[in-house]
Amino acid sequence: MTRKTDSKTVLFAGASVLAIGLFAQGAWAQEDDAPESTRTLATVTVTTQKTEQSIQDVPIAVSAFDEDAINRLQLTGGADLVKAVPNVSFTKGQFTGSNFKVRGIGNDAVAQSSDAGVGIHQNDVPLSTNFLFEQEYFDIERVEVLRGPQGTLYGRNATGGVVNLITRKPVFGEFQADAELTYGNYNTIKGKGMINMPIGENVALRVAGALTQRDGYTTNTVDNSDIDGRDLWSIRATLGFEPTENFRGWVSWEHFEEDDDRQRSSKQLCKKDPLKTSFAGMPITGLDTLVTSLGCQDAPLSDSYEKTNSVANIAGGLGIAAGILNGDVYTSPLDKNLRNMQSAFAPIYKAEQDFYTLKLEYDVTNSLKLTSITSQNETSQYSIQDANRLVPDVTFNDLSAIPAGLSPTADLYNALFPGGVVTDPELGASNFLITADLSGGKTETFTQELRLQSDFDGKLNFNLGAIYVDGEAIDPRDPNAGYYVFANALTALTQFNNALVQLGSPDAPFGAAVPIATPDGTATLFDGTVAPDSGNYFRSLSPYRLTSTAIFGEAYYDITDTLKFTLGLRNTKDEKEQDVIPTYLFTPTVAYPAVQNGDPLAPAGLLTADFNETTGRIGLDWSPEVSFTNDTLIYGFYSKGYKGGGINPPQPAGNPNAFPQTFEPEFVNAYELGTKNTFANNTQSLNATVFYYDYEGYQISQIVNRTAANFNVNAELTGLELEYLWTPADNWLLTANLGLLDAKLVDTASVDVLDRTNGNPNFVALKNAQNYTNCVVSAQGYATVLGAIAAGNPMTPNGATRGLCSGAFAGAEAAFGLGDVTYVDGNGDTVSIGALTPFDGITKDVDGKKLPGAPDMTLNLAAEYTFQSVRNSNWDLTIRSDYYYQADSYARIFNTAHDELDNWSNVNLSIILNNSESGWGVEAFAKNLTDEEVITGSYVGDDSQGIFTNIFLTEPALYGITVKKSW
Repeated sequence: MTRKTDSKTVLFAGASVLAIGLFAQGAWAQEDDAPESTRTLATVTVTTQKTEQSIQDVPIAVSAFDEDAINRLQLTGGADLVKAVPNVSFTKGQFTGSNFKVRGIGNDAVAQSSDAGVGIHQNDVPLSTNFLFEQEYFDIERVEVLRGPQGTLYGRNATGGVVNLITRKPVFGEFQADAELTYGNYNTIKGKGMINMPIGENVALRVAGALTQRDGYTTNTVDNSDIDGRDLWSIRATLGFEPTENFRGWVSWEHFEEDDDRQRSSKQLCKKDPLKTSFAGMPITGLDTLVTSLGCQDAPLSDSYEKTNSVANIAGGLGIAAGILNGDVYTSPLDKNLRNMQSAFAPIYKAEQDFYTLKLEYDVTNSLKLTSITSQNETSQYSIQDANRLVPDVTFNDLSAIPAGLSPTADLYNALFPGGVVTDPELGASNFLITADLSGGKTETFTQELRLQSDFDGKLNFNLGAIYVDGEAIDPRDPNAGYYVFANALTALTQFNNALVQLGSPDAPFGAAVPIATPDGTATLFDGTVAPDSGNYFRSLSPYRLTSTAIFGEAYYDITDTLKFTLGLRNTKDEKEQDVIPTYLFTPTVAYPAVQNGDPLAPAGLLTADFNETTGRIGLDWSPEVSFTNDTLIYGFYSKGYKGGGINPPQPAGNPNAFPQTFEPEFVNAYELGTKNTFANNTQSLNATVFYYDYEGYQISQIVNRTAANFNVNAELTGLELEYLWTPADNWLLTANLGLLDAKLVDTASVDVLDRTNGNPNFVALKNAQNYTNCVVSAQGYATVLGAIAAGNPMTPNGATRGLCSGAFAGAEAAFGLGDVTYVDGNGDTVSIGALTPFDGITKDVDGKKLPGAPDMTLNLAAEYTFQSVRNSNWDLTIRSDYYYQADSYARIFNTAHDELDNWSNVNLSIILNNSESGWGVEAFAKNLTDEEVITGSYVGDDSQGIFTNIFLTEPALYGITVKKSW
């Protein structure tokens, strides 16, 4: 809460990436020698160490932005922070999430149980699920971004850093209000407002809200409609109270809601992998051609403006098996405009959050304060979109011209698919291949944190805390929970199987009936409703529960008046559990484990992962008096960060040991030296930080058998950060920040799904015709089987190579006159394997490769000039320009040409007319002025999807005008 203050006293900090305020001469009374015509710097107060301090006195690398700074820097939401904080990167993710990285550390694991590498907090409350990167800022006091491992100050630990969003609290004894309206291109309409109402002397209510609506940035060329639009709103109500001088608190409720056609990912890129007709001089014909394409090839993104080969994905490939397709359905060229795509339907995105917080403070004595923070966070979210963003050029086969009675197979086909139309319970009736995916679920998290802080006059002070976290996510009975892949070709094959079962045919591909929702063609998916669970779709479910407790704290000892020692410790106990619900694509009910009693949503078991770790930090900070600065802080710290391990997503029902069930924690041993300085009569500031990280157990994800499995590797990171601010004259403000980063893997080898043979010509990658994963076999063995097929060997009929990846010939090398073959893996070891024995691939040595999403350099430059009292009025006119540059980076650990993400830049411009006396303001703005089209990240799909690549883009050029009024 805030006592009645002059509401016009707002830090002019908006211009500074350091969130350092500007005041006219006199704001620093102690600086009598400051030039009369030059503004000086006034530092912003932050609560990084849970007590109010000048940002320049905090021995931590931290950037902070008050509401004025947020507006001037055009920081609309969390994703914009990359343009204002050194060594930060951001990209959206494949499964409704995102990856915000600080110094190369974020969350590259894909699992419900994975923890954030960068902790997202609101009012000091850790948010395991949040919409920071969907929601837009409103009524914000400030945003703090801490760089480096955290755990002894914040309730939830993090290896990369912390983003803490601090909302404005009620002001006692004063009525306040403001309103803001924006109109921009793409028919953008934004509204924000706040009202602060005193209720007596010691109670006040503050209500704020925000609304954003706009058309989409992307054109669906199927019907020329706009998609990827926004329709979202938020409201927050906070009641503050201070019944006594030593007891105060506030309670808050915030609601967020979005209902629009937001896309999880942008365009899908691919270098088509064509079907092969020969290998090593041996012909490939008929069914054998169907395993020769993996869908897409390894190629730079700039050379990947083609469509995937549908024969190699599970929907298109099994469509051929069902008889509804004959080959690749994507035959036309790909539109190279990244903001044009084809979608069979408009995306559906819905999200909702209710967030409750209660904060109480009690002054035990004049020098001891007890703080309690209680929170409940409830979220729901789901996203449905066309899985390929491609419309087929070829229809399903139509056998209606074949008279009844000539062919039992044709009769059955026509009965099931009249006119070549497949009726799908979710996707409706269509004679084209349609694929869709859904990602979503609900979460609930309760937290309780207690802190005791001292403010003694002596040399020793402390900050002690404890936190309890209880959370759960993904209810399998929620039809919109988990990750689905829908395809009418999968439904067609299931219908075909079930019809054969009903007829008593031994040729049913799955041996028994597979459960399937009633195929009435009502297309419930497009209404946002998923039909009951069935085996004709792929669904991954990870019902997850977390109980975490921690005690943490820091002690501060003043060795001298200018030298302080800090010791922080933390003990964290994470208890995670996840129900085992196998994926049941094409699995007959009779094959379910007995414990499920025929219910695919009943848990088949329970997985647990418990971790108990002690971490902390230790260091010194020194504030010497030197002749060439006004204030100087020098600090050096060692800290150890921890991010909990977790439980991998569910295994396929037919392959329960495809990958390890759990993955291990991450640890960061961080060494950091820094200095913060103001000088030149407080008209300049320069902050610098250097760091080295020993990164143990870095968690990365890799697709294995249609599921994202997580593994641990090691890395090293070094970096430098500079933040500079200068007011060379009364009306000028110049700022710059620079981040340099070298983040590389150590002693690591892994299989690249885009290059499973690691370029070894003695091996070949093929498609598994049963589950549509990919495998590697020796080129010698493959050519030998092809030769046997061509020679008419009865052991190898046409199509025999379709069994290579499933091990049909493993161990039979002698029968073909073959033995073992060898290769050298990524660790330098020589490996022997049977010439006809399939394996996952040859590992690549990625030692020294750069971490994904860790650009070598980030740079921000800004200039601002203010014309004060225009024409002797109360209006000030400010012109501001911001430039941001991010160097090349990589999307995956292999650092191939395909993985490379080009460097990019961004220019923002704003013209602000402000009248502090009347409270009126007008701003004209442009974001991404040069309309750069930037790929910030990419995601390689799994084998069964044809290893396509989804990309994620920044926003196009945005411009508009904002009118605001405060009271």
